[in-house]
Amino acid sequence: MIAVVLVVAIVVGNVMISRFSYVINQALAGDTTDYSSASAELEAGDEIVQALGEESMVLLKNEDSFLPLDKEEKVNLFGWAATDQGFLLVGGGSGGTVIAAQNKVTLTTALDKEGLEYNKELLDAYSAVSSADADANSNSPDSMAALANPDASFYTEDRMQQAKEFSDTAIVVLSRFSGENASQTELIDIGTYSNGTFLELTENEKAMFDALEENGFNAIVLFNTTNNMEMGFLEEYDCVKAALYVGLPGQSGALAIPRILRGDVNPSGRTADTLAYDYQSNNPTYVNGRYVDNSMVYQEGIYVGYKWYETADEEGFFNGVNNAYGTGYDAVVQYPFGYGLSYTEFEWEATPSWSADENLSATGEYTVEVTVHNTGDTAGKDVVQLYYTPPYTQGGIEMASVNLLAFAKTDLIQPGESQTVTLTFDTYDLASYDYNDANGNQFSGYETVPGDYEIRLMKNSHTDGIMAENGESSFLLKSPGITFPQDPDTNAEVTNLFTGETAYAGTPIDGSTMIEGGVDYLSRADGFANYPTTTAGAPSSQVDEIGVYEYDGYDDADVSDIQYGVDSGMYLVVVEKEDGSTQRATLDQLKGTDTSGAKLVINEELMETLSDYDAEEWDTFLDQLSEQEVKDLIGKGGFKNEAAYSVGKPLSTDRDGPAGFNMGVTNPNTETMWTGFPTESLIGCCWNPSLTYSMGVAQGKVASATGLQGWYAPGVNLHRSVYNTRNYEYFSEDSVLTGKLAAAVVQGAKENNLYCYVKHFAVSEAGANPNDKNTWLTEQALREIYLKPFEMCVKDGGANAIMSAFNRVGAVWAGANHALITDLLRGEWGFHGTVITDWYQPYYMDYTRGLKAGNNLWLDGTFDRAAEIDLSDAGTAYSARQAVKNILYTYVVTTTAVSITDVPQSTLFIALWAGINVILVAGLGTCVFFIAKPSKKEKR
Repeated sequence: MIAVVLVVAIVVGNVMISRFSYVINQALAGDTTDYSSASAELEAGDEIVQALGEESMVLLKNEDSFLPLDKEEKVNLFGWAATDQGFLLVGGGSGGTVIAAQNKVTLTTALDKEGLEYNKELLDAYSAVSSADADANSNSPDSMAALANPDASFYTEDRMQQAKEFSDTAIVVLSRFSGENASQTELIDIGTYSNGTFLELTENEKAMFDALEENGFNAIVLFNTTNNMEMGFLEEYDCVKAALYVGLPGQSGALAIPRILRGDVNPSGRTADTLAYDYQSNNPTYVNGRYVDNSMVYQEGIYVGYKWYETADEEGFFNGVNNAYGTGYDAVVQYPFGYGLSYTEFEWEATPSWSADENLSATGEYTVEVTVHNTGDTAGKDVVQLYYTPPYTQGGIEMASVNLLAFAKTDLIQPGESQTVTLTFDTYDLASYDYNDANGNQFSGYETVPGDYEIRLMKNSHTDGIMAENGESSFLLKSPGITFPQDPDTNAEVTNLFTGETAYAGTPIDGSTMIEGGVDYLSRADGFANYPTTTAGAPSSQVDEIGVYEYDGYDDADVSDIQYGVDSGMYLVVVEKEDGSTQRATLDQLKGTDTSGAKLVINEELMETLSDYDAEEWDTFLDQLSEQEVKDLIGKGGFKNEAAYSVGKPLSTDRDGPAGFNMGVTNPNTETMWTGFPTESLIGCCWNPSLTYSMGVAQGKVASATGLQGWYAPGVNLHRSVYNTRNYEYFSEDSVLTGKLAAAVVQGAKENNLYCYVKHFAVSEAGANPNDKNTWLTEQALREIYLKPFEMCVKDGGANAIMSAFNRVGAVWAGANHALITDLLRGEWGFHGTVITDWYQPYYMDYTRGLKAGNNLWLDGTFDRAAEIDLSDAGTAYSARQAVKNILYTYVVTTTAVSITDVPQSTLFIALWAGINVILVAGLGTCVFFIAKPSKKEKR
């Protein structure tokens, strides 16, 4: 019996270890990256981190110009979050990173480096409260650790007297930590906090402010948070003189804090979200802010963030609101989208490129030149914001009253000096998407409606710009009514793909055929009379039948010309010999496991030829691939892309993001030397695409120096709800701000040998991974709001890699949605490149369904196995051919030099695997020996 058990253990054990060998090996191997040749690139990256900190932190309050502090001013640090173990630098989960200890600049390190003296006795007392590491990166982030503040008994008379004698200035640090899968109910209910109270002051934090108030301190509040808190208390406590949003600043961004507090840097950040007093009331996303019954309904339609608050104000929705903060809009919104204070003052002069009576034209391009004058006495940077207000008609196409159109950040302008910036837009940027012919003109698609479009220069989404000498801040453009049946950039036909009877899989994404009674999406009509007050209904059981829908448009494809294993001598990378001649690279050389020191170089002529996606040479080139290589290239996509000997394609190594490169999924808590950038939620506040372009450049150069080719970043989902636990991975609530910042990152990276998998495509705003869950919304909201950043990354940033999402778009998994990732992404937008899944989930991320829809690569970080597909099936063979072409095309158009890092091998893993087998085999041998050995009775 024991022998049988051992045999089963050997067989089953080896099968299971073999199946999970990739992820186990990765975990045990750790970080094997060679950083020795990347010192200059890493130093440059650190400078970008500091610049992002300086330009992104937002001065929210500065009562009576309390800031900047005098150079000799000393401070007290209040709050456990001020300690080294409490101050947050990164987010949790796969989007965070683990910064090497020598690169970490905590708040206290920053104060020390900048010479701002603080009360160490008080800080030591806070440090003793908890030994937890608040931002320990893991796949299950502990959001509660950051709340380790002491109760009222901590603030004794002696302690407060010692602090007051040291300084009457207090820096109060408030932290909130979240991350991927931090809570399956988002931050609405987490730990002991329910109904959104996690983002309000805790009782212990209130006790701290009470003590500061009672003892006459002047407080500066730092918001060191992944998610925006409710900040009404800033107006409730007289002791609060200033407030600075510092976000999670990455490895060295915290240096900006003392520099801003002392005036060495003039703050120029602007909010990337609307900061409301109460996120649970007068907020249409709240009742549908998490998945219920495996579904989430974006019932608010296009009215997200400031587009809701500003339009609701225009419609008088807040007229009845009256509280301690004010009345109407002022009682609801504390800090508008695009808000931020400075230590100086600016005035603008504007010149539009069109005349007052000019009509919009379908191909029109327009500019507003704005001269920014620094009228104060301190050098500073300003952000010029351009919005438009469309001519809304009651019951017509849904339109927000305020929409960001363009923006520009100035350079540092000295007092009394000026700079001119140019803001550019075209007619298509003003168009709304009419998915249901709401205006009755027999057209569904993008259009401008007849009437006046007001183009407005604004300080933020609520306040007009301050113009010099009574200059105009708004200008009219008259629209005769213009429709766009084709995409103006690609000339591809644009039609409804997700609506009505022609919707993909016969199922509209608005839930009209799946949710009983349909969904009453929020409308501006009658002053938002249908404002949602309860969670939208759940879909019928039929939704799961649609969930396995498989596109059949290629089932009759002619694949007779597709061949496998036909060598034509076309190799992307070759070995360059000492005499300058070249020879074919071996598989070991392409994998990076060869130790001969061979010099690999790109085949420039072939790469140039194949950079044309439609070049006829592609067919001959692809015919070289064997069937096994096709399956390997598609299936083995977990943080890498396989080498292919037949075409001379080297191993490509990819890393997770977006806060720099990280190994948080395969190697939680493993420190790396890669640059740890601020979270995107902070970067979004920089409003400076040239700076995010520099971030992309820095990442590309570090990648080349450390053998990386791909990056799972940037994240361009939106801050639909303040409670989403992955908000820190995304820039903003606004699609235009997000799109411009992200497109610049992609462009900078791509120009420097690094392709970016822009994620998560699409409508994946949830923080809890929405595996195979239904997401319902109108096609107007999908296109205008949630797809816009992806579109901008493709068209403006040149993105050649996209990551599809976990969730369903409507009832069909995003990665198997042909309408989304082929008809729209490739057809309408002209995207050429790779679409990769998010982390492979075998139970619904079917290879064949995904391939036929246009998904190309499977992020299989667990099994690392070849795609299980039948290449004798015509539809599958056709789709697989397109998939490997797209994978290889991404490599071709990004790579300008060869840099390979082989998959790390753990000697410990190999030894343990071998050792376990030796023990089991020895045990089996012992059993066999005793079974075979004659007994004493048999001998007699």
